Amino acid sequence: MHMEQQKISGYVTHGSFPWERFKWDSRGWPEEGLTYFWITDSCLLTVKEVKNRPPFEVLSLAGSIAAGLQI
Repeated sequence: MHMEQQKISGYVTHGSFPWERFKWDSRGWPEEGLTYFWITDSCLLTVKEVKNRPPFEVLSLAGSIAAGLQI
């Protein structure tokens, strides 16, 4: 890590991997965990595990899918 880096965030479109390996830390310092980690709601089991648990934030795909289908 470089001294200039103060926060780390991430994003995945389909959160299907071992979430238990992440630290449940909301302080955001690189040595302590992540500031934000955004995932989509495409994998319901993962959403169930991380919903309302910092640093995770769930982004809904419903609007994008509806727009694509012109619903």
